[in-house]
Amino acid sequence: MERNTIRKLNILLPWGITLVLLGALALYGIYYKPGYNPFTNQIRKAELVSLMQIHLLKATEAEKNAVMALTDEASEAYAGDARQAADAVETSRKEIEALITEGKSQGETKLLNEFNACWSQHRKLDDTILNLAVQNTNFKAQQISTTQCPKEIQIIETNLNRLIHDNDKSQQCNDAFIPAYDALTASLKIFTLHKPHIEAADDQQMDKIEQDIKSYDEKAKTAFHTLSNMALLGDNLDLKNAKSAYDKFMNLTDEVIRLSRLNTNIKSTELSLGKKRLVSAQCQEILATLQNSVQTKGNYPLPRLKKGF
Repeated sequence: MERNTIRKLNILLPWGITLVLLGALALYGIYYKPGYNPFTNQIRKAELVSLMQIHLLKATEAEKNAVMALTDEASEAYAGDARQAADAVETSRKEIEALITEGKSQGETKLLNEFNACWSQHRKLDDTILNLAVQNTNFKAQQISTTQCPKEIQIIETNLNRLIHDNDKSQQCNDAFIPAYDALTASLKIFTLHKPHIEAADDQQMDKIEQDIKSYDEKAKTAFHTLSNMALLGDNLDLKNAKSAYDKFMNLTDEVIRLSRLNTNIKSTELSLGKKRLVSAQCQEILATLQNSVQTKGNYPLPRLKKGF
């Protein structure tokens, strides 16, 4: 009996050993590919997701600072920070994509695909917003309007007032009062329209304001033409200075309108506080879900010990 048992064992043992080896090789092929370790890879994926969340927040904060900056230098510096942080997110994204592909987790793959779609939209918006923000056209228009234009308005007012008061005994100069007043009033009306044009959010508003500016410009030119045709004022230095200042003022006004029309600060602000904010929140939400998935899989339970051990 014992001999028969030993003989059977001798026959079955090689087959048993073969099956064990095949099973071990199968497990090795699944879990222990060269450079692959399921435990350390889960830890690394959790680290990468955390890095992506941190750098995404940094990119969003820097982008908002670039939009709100008051100078070209500050906008460009913040835009550089935003792009650098976004590049860091992209680097981590590529690494975790390789790990997830290697691990063949359907859940993680699905979440990563969702993030990739959201991240692609995020980067396109980022590129648009930052390119607009660094131009600072609305701030530049405002700076011209508030610093250079008042100087020319002051010259117009001073010279027209002098023209009237220095020649108040002349009947013709008394007749010059109304056109001089019209020229100054039209100049001031144009100046007051700078601010609403710079702050206008759409082309229709700007069109209406520019029509008003054109109307006041025609009134001012008519008034100056009337003054120039008066015999006693034809070569008047005050009138020439006033007209020269008005021409400079209108050249500045044209530049204010050109910069304001580009509307880069308002456009970038609207995108940053609107669509971009929603996309950023969506990306963060997907990363939070992915982080939870990775951490849950990384918590491998220890085997329970039997009683008595």
